[in-house]
Amino acid sequence: MTQDPLDVDSEEYVTLATAMKRTSRSRRTIGRWVKSGAVRVLDLGDVRGYHLSDLLDAEAQAHANATRVRTQ
Repeated sequence: MTQDPLDVDSEEYVTLATAMKRTSRSRRTIGRWVKSGAVRVLDLGDVRGYHLSDLLDAEAQAHANATRVRTQ
């Protein structure tokens, strides 16, 4: 049985493919979230993990911003 390299004690990290599926966002969008500091990343050499709760928070914030009504 192979152990998941992203299996961390108290924090849940996911691969980029899983992050894209869970948030329905592109690789570029997730990269922008990481660059802005909205999503923490765990870098284990050739494996990179994205903090799941950060991803979900960033996705919810993006949704809230997209549905906000503009007043003039």
